[in-house]
Amino acid sequence: MRYRTGLALGCICWTAVAGAQDLRRATVWDLKLGEPVSAQPPPSELGGFACGANGGPPRQMLSGWSEFMRCPAEPNGLHEVYFDYDDEYEYVARARDLPHEIARWAGTTEAGFPVMTSALLDDAGVLRAIRIVTDSRPDYRNDTTEANLQKRARAYLLGGVLAGRYGVETARDCTSLPAAEGESAVGSLFVKLACELTDQARGIKIILRTSYHRKPGQSGVNPQMPTQLTQGQYESSARLELRQSRMGDP
Repeated sequence: MRYRTGLALGCICWTAVAGAQDLRRATVWDLKLGEPVSAQPPPSELGGFACGANGGPPRQMLSGWSEFMRCPAEPNGLHEVYFDYDDEYEYVARARDLPHEIARWAGTTEAGFPVMTSALLDDAGVLRAIRIVTDSRPDYRNDTTEANLQKRARAYLLGGVLAGRYGVETARDCTSLPAAEGESAVGSLFVKLACELTDQARGIKIILRTSYHRKPGQSGVNPQMPTQLTQGQYESSARLELRQSRMGDP
């Protein structure tokens, strides 16, 4: 994003800046539910704006929040705007070959898990929901220095991290869903958890989905060669939506 002429200067100043202040960048947690786009972090502090795909890879590229109406509305009437975190610090860390800092600033991540983040806006440009979904794409990056991030096989574990953040209790707020036709466990583990909690004090509804299982047609071994193990044939994901439960004017 901003890895251009500023990289050389950033390399020179990294140590001094890091020592002078606790570096940070804008993240999904800086978004303000119930507030208009003008109250959200400015586009210059984020990047990669695009129309979202309900937790899938980005679609049509956007210049920032102001173009949200270019994204088709979901059935609930909201427009999903995908965005990435600023990667300037990551590129500075790579230039200086600092593995710990590379992992700290690599891509769009939460608690070491690569994620896809998006904002859902109504026709008036007011933020009504936030969506966070685990992202498998970094598993396929070919960097000289690999960031120490959680792999897709462990992506479902982010569900527990997010549950803890919002006080979601499994026994109280979650339901273990049965396997659909063709779904099966990965080894002995089958996770298909649906959790919901309304936080009346903050006016938000928390919806969390956690999955770790094989989908129909997936198998741990090659059907044509049973002695050969397959790679990546499983669903491992966590998905969080924070919805404004009070939909009045901001």
